Amino acid sequence: MVFLNYRGIESFNDILIKELPQDVEILYLLNNNIRSFEHSENLPRNLKKLILGFNQIGSFEHSENLPVGLKMLHLTDNQIGSFEHSEGLPVGLKILHLDDNQIGSFKHSEELPRNIKVIDLGGNKISSFEHSEGLPKSLKDIYIGFNQISSFKGCEGLPNNLEKLILWCNKISSFKGCEGLPNNLKILDLYGNQIGSFEHSEELPIGIETLHIGHNEINSFVHSEGLPKDLKELHLFDNQISSFKGCENLPKNIKILSLWKNQISSLEHSGNLPRGLKELDQNRTHGYTKEQTQFLRYVQFKFENVLETIKFLQHYQVFVPILNEIKYNPHLERTKSKLEEKDKQIKKDPESFYKSIF
Repeated sequence: MVFLNYRGIESFNDILIKELPQDVEILYLLNNNIRSFEHSENLPRNLKKLILGFNQIGSFEHSENLPVGLKMLHLTDNQIGSFEHSEGLPVGLKILHLDDNQIGSFKHSEELPRNIKVIDLGGNKISSFEHSEGLPKSLKDIYIGFNQISSFKGCEGLPNNLEKLILWCNKISSFKGCEGLPNNLKILDLYGNQIGSFEHSEELPIGIETLHIGHNEINSFVHSEGLPKDLKELHLFDNQISSFKGCENLPKNIKILSLWKNQISSLEHSGNLPRGLKELDQNRTHGYTKEQTQFLRYVQFKFENVLETIKFLQHYQVFVPILNEIKYNPHLERTKSKLEEKDKQIKKDPESFYKSIF
């Protein structure tokens, strides 16, 4: 693993690139001034993972010169405007990060390598699922958060084998049209959209196991009977739900239900919650992995203090006859000091921070 971040490198013809050992497998070139893939034949031929975030690469032209064994390519925060010329990327590429670029549509996505499993398109300018039928059929995970998608129209073009679809912070206002989503979908994340109710949720793929609808505009459990029957996790934090009324309509197999930062002030109707529920409003962030949660908490602390508890959590003992397990973190107040310490560590050793994120 080699770090060449912040070195002012302007091209792959730089002497620092040419002098690299050929057996290097992981190379970090963050925050340089690289503008294209020209001269990328100078990169180590055994390279497996290439991190090129925060450069100025504008297209995939000359990408055919990248090492043929490359498996992971990070192009976060560059200036790529389309998938055109991406047919030059290594055929064995598995993971492609294109978040925070200038991509406006899925046009030319048929040029992408056919073996890609994960693609991150967060923070681009995609406004619809049009042309998504060109995406590699091998795709399992796709991240399209922070774009401009306003509906599920055209989603039938997404790869049939897709298992995880992340649509954070788009402009989707309804489940209408979601019947076109891939049947194999297991995780659907709609955090930060504008969905106002569970209407049309019966159109969702029946195999979905985890559904994130945090930070939307849902105000009740009405129509929640339409949710997939085998749903295991439902995240509804930061909505406008004011009571447990109608919660008897929720799928019976739900194990995790997140309701923090709603407007529930009473336990009335809570006896109708699914009997198999294991976790209710556990202090978790979006239901992600431990590592992702730590990072999100770090970001939240830096920009907005949203780590808070709901007052009625103290009454959780009332649920004991219903729930199999209640997990409430009494040490939440220590979070701030821990994050302050983490911030110091990141500033002291930024390369380790980059490594942990990528």
